Amino acid sequence: MDNGLEDRKVNGHGSLQFDSREEITMDKFKFLGAVSALALGLVTSLTSVSAQESATIEELTNGARDEGQLVVLLLHPTKSENREKVMEAFKKRFDLDINIEWAPTHPTTLMSRLAVESASGKFSGDVGQGSVDDLWPSVKKGYIASFNWEDSLGSDLPGIGSATTGVPGPMTNSVLSMFDLVYGLIWNPDFVEEADLPNKVSDLADKKWDGKIALNSYHIAPVDYLNYEIGAQPTIDIVEGLLENSPVLKAGSGAVGAAVSAGEAAVGTGMAYATDLAIDRGESLRFRPFSDYTPVLGMKVFVPEFAPNPNAARLFAAWFVTEGMALVGEDEHIGQLSNPDSAVGAKLVEQIEAAGSKVVSVSDVKQFDALAEVRKVIDEKIAGQ
Repeated sequence: MDNGLEDRKVNGHGSLQFDSREEITMDKFKFLGAVSALALGLVTSLTSVSAQESATIEELTNGARDEGQLVVLLLHPTKSENREKVMEAFKKRFDLDINIEWAPTHPTTLMSRLAVESASGKFSGDVGQGSVDDLWPSVKKGYIASFNWEDSLGSDLPGIGSATTGVPGPMTNSVLSMFDLVYGLIWNPDFVEEADLPNKVSDLADKKWDGKIALNSYHIAPVDYLNYEIGAQPTIDIVEGLLENSPVLKAGSGAVGAAVSAGEAAVGTGMAYATDLAIDRGESLRFRPFSDYTPVLGMKVFVPEFAPNPNAARLFAAWFVTEGMALVGEDEHIGQLSNPDSAVGAKLVEQIEAAGSKVVSVSDVKQFDALAEVRKVIDEKIAGQ
C-alpha cells in the first residue's frame, strides 16, 4: 500500500520492513497525515510484537503443526539414542507429526553463527544452547527471542518458572536453564594418588606440578571465572602461576579431559559431567571440586529471534527444559544445582559442600564486561608462552 511515504510490511517477527519507492514533496497537511499514519503503523507493529511474546500451549501446538518442521541445534544430549528418545517423547506429548532435524552444534560455533546470520534478519535453526556469558551479546543485539514463558505455559509445564531464573535480570525470559557446567579438579588415578592432589585452584601453581598440568587454552577457563568472586588481579596472578608450570594447553575443557585421561598430564581443570561420561567409557579420569572455589557456568536453551519455526521452537524449548531433561539428564550426567528434582545436581551439591567450596557464578551483566577485560590479559599471557 502506498501511503505517501513508503510501503510497509510487517514481517513474521513483528518488525517493520520498508521498501523505498520515491521521494514525494508534501505540503503541511499531507505531512501531518503521513505522521499520523506512521504512528498508527508503529502501534500496530508494537501490538504484533507483544502478541508474539505470549501464547498458550494450544496455540504453540497448533502453530507447530502448521509449520511441520523443527531444527534443533542442541549439543546435549550427546548420545544419539537419547536424542531419539527426546524427539519421540516430544512428538508424543503434543500429538505432533512433524519433521525434526537434530544437528548437534558446539555452543562456541553456534554463537558465531548466530551473530553472522542474525545480522541479515535470518537464522537457519530453531533451538540452540549456549553458556550464559556467551549468550549475553546476542541478547543485547536482539538476536534471541523473548517470551513470557511462565505466564504463558506455567499451568501446563509447572517447572518453566524455575527455568527462567538463575540469570542476570536483563536476560530474564530470553533464555531457559538447561543444566550447570560444574568445574573442578580432574586427575588420572594411574599417575597420581588422590591424597597427593592439590586442594585449592592456586595449588596447581606449586612447582611439584610443573609439566604435569593440562589447561584450557580458551582463557584458561574455568580459572578466568574466578574474576566474578575475587576480582581481576588475583585471578590474573593465579593464571600467571599456572602458566609458569609449563602446562599442556588444549582447546577446550573436553580436550583437557582427554589429555589427562591419555596420560599427557596428571592433573587439570575440567567438568564433572564430562568426567562421568569418560568413566562410563572406561577411561582413567576422576573429578572433585576444589576446596576454595567451584566455578559454575549455566548452560541455557534459547530460541533465535529469526527462528524459521518459532511455534515449534518455543514449544520444544519449554518442554525440553522441564520434562525432556528429566528423561535423559541422569544418563547424560547433567543437572542443575538449584533443581531439587535433579539427582545429578543433588550429588554435585553434596560434593561441593563436602569440599567446603564456594560456588562462583555470574549475578550481574556488568560482570560480563569485567570478565572480557580479564580475558584479554589472560590471552596475552597465553600468547607469550
